[in-house]
Amino acid sequence: MVSLDGQVALVTGGGRAIGREICETLARAGATVVSFDLSDSADTVAAIEAAGGSAAGIACDVTDEARVDEAVAEVVERFGRLDVLVNNAGVFSTMQRRPFWEIPLDEWELMMRVNVRSVFLVAKAACGPMRAAGSGRIVNIASNVFVFGMPQFLHYVASKGAVVGITRGMARELGPHGIAVNAVSPGLVTTEVTEQTVPAEYREIVAKGQCLAEALVPSDIAQAVTYLASPAARLVTGQNLLVNGGATMGPS
Repeated sequence: MVSLDGQVALVTGGGRAIGREICETLARAGATVVSFDLSDSADTVAAIEAAGGSAAGIACDVTDEARVDEAVAEVVERFGRLDVLVNNAGVFSTMQRRPFWEIPLDEWELMMRVNVRSVFLVAKAACGPMRAAGSGRIVNIASNVFVFGMPQFLHYVASKGAVVGITRGMARELGPHGIAVNAVSPGLVTTEVTEQTVPAEYREIVAKGQCLAEALVPSDIAQAVTYLASPAARLVTGQNLLVNGGATMGPS
């Protein structure tokens, strides 16, 4: 078990699916958790409070710089500190797969705005109080598609490759301030979203291609994030942790 007692953790996209599980897992480890989401985070907050934890939800478009700056300032004003940031918000299975030459420019730009711009903006705002404190942990959610290059999903692959690059660059720049930055790259995770948007047959094929041939679930990702957010990972930074049942191996 890891302990985040007394710490404040911010999770983007914490209203459902993997983001909600990350929020609940961080809360069980002792953190006060704040969810940034366009949708309502009330269910996430209620679940955490029902289990005896502390949480808050703030409506925030994480692609809007002014709103991000306001919302991060609200977190610090309300809770007095910010120790952990998890950049989880993103788009994936709701986007149509097609050859890259058929991807409309507005769809490419949406993918980059949500999956890349948000990571930059929220980390930019959140690292201020972390630098002032001389400590902090940032965990960015990438994807294992960057390792093997999923076909007909170029904009998503490119966006998650950018997240891995951002992670490594931030780790270099923020290390002198006592801040560790890592990425978690999931395989295909079974959530309420992917159950509706990814055929069951395809999810079964993916699981069978893993060394550990079981479907990934949100808690698998949340546990990895919590480890990287905790003192247990004290000298782990600049890393991309693949959580995919061994579907891919080697350089990440």
